[in-house]
Amino acid sequence: MRFYLTLVALGLVIHTGLAQTPTATALARAAQLTKEKKYESAFEVLDKADPKNLQPEILLAKEKLVLENYLMSMGHQAFGLRDLAPGETVEKLRGKEGNYSMHMLNLPLELNRLQRKYPTNYALSKGLGDYWYAVLSCGCGEQDKPEEQKQDLVLRYYNAAHAHGLGDYTSYFGVGYVQLLRDQFAPATVAFTKSVALKADYPNSHYNLAYALWLQKKSAEGVAHAKAAYDLYAEEPRRRADAARMLGMLQEQQQKPVEAKAAYQQSLALNPQDTPAMLGMLRLAVAAHSPEASSWAAKLYQLNPADDQMFSDIMDIYQNNNQWAEAEAFFSSQLPTAPKEAAPQGLLHFYVAILNMQLKRPQQARPHFLEARKQLATVMKPDNPAMQLIEKGLAESK
Repeated sequence: MRFYLTLVALGLVIHTGLAQTPTATALARAAQLTKEKKYESAFEVLDKADPKNLQPEILLAKEKLVLENYLMSMGHQAFGLRDLAPGETVEKLRGKEGNYSMHMLNLPLELNRLQRKYPTNYALSKGLGDYWYAVLSCGCGEQDKPEEQKQDLVLRYYNAAHAHGLGDYTSYFGVGYVQLLRDQFAPATVAFTKSVALKADYPNSHYNLAYALWLQKKSAEGVAHAKAAYDLYAEEPRRRADAARMLGMLQEQQQKPVEAKAAYQQSLALNPQDTPAMLGMLRLAVAAHSPEASSWAAKLYQLNPADDQMFSDIMDIYQNNNQWAEAEAFFSSQLPTAPKEAAPQGLLHFYVAILNMQLKRPQQARPHFLEARKQLATVMKPDNPAMQLIEKGLAESK
């Protein structure tokens, strides 16, 4: 299951005492240039105002600028920026070759240094949380640190900022994201709820809140958020498809098959090969003993006939409905047209054999075990669990 991240949007705290100062002027000028997508020029204004990173407000503005608008990153300690031409966007250019001005900025070093100097400036704590969330979510920096440590740092700094009233929708989202990673679904729900309260039109918070509620079997509470995410993803078809599928999952959990089917169909209309939505349609069809079941199973199987997980997913759905014979009939029906390569042939025969054994038909299972061993021996090692099951099946089907 997919759950979404949010691009870091750093909260810039400007104290009222900065009005009419050179710092305030630099911040205002950089903000205007950023609005015009002149990111390199904006950074130059900030760097000229504070080249040694001595002012918290300027450093936080630099962090916001580089994390949101970098086109290339080197370990998230050097950032490539450029003034964009009309029609260009960061999303389209990021990670592609081009001419960028690289700026060294060791954010954890600089932010920690200022935090030691200004221990009560919790905007710096939020800045550190933003940095570690960015690193965690993009996987593009601090490679020497384990993921759990990065998660700890996100929670440490964001929670410190939140305790002093400096949270925003992105920081609460970051906390919820880490808690989802850690299977802490109830706390994640609290964090995503706070994120939604702070910015009701941010779709990722609604989507992930719906997901967290689904994980807790609180589907009735999640429906409104899945619908909100669907509406807010109006310009993003793939994510809109995911929101529709999430709505289907919530409706299915409430045992509302008609509503669930409509939502899954809505998802597939936007993304026809979405595996989780297709699995949802198969679950509904198998549970209803619908003739559509074999069609959905075939569509799933044909996505990748060499994918053992796909075989397992299909069989689990039939198994959960105690439809062993229907599962065997489906897999057997694919034998005449299955790809001739070793992996798809071997896996198909393997599952047909397993299902025949479940149906207490060892004589029918044996030739499929033999063919599975022949095919899979060319692509699997002898200690693979599937190979061991084949040998056990052969022994039991003599």
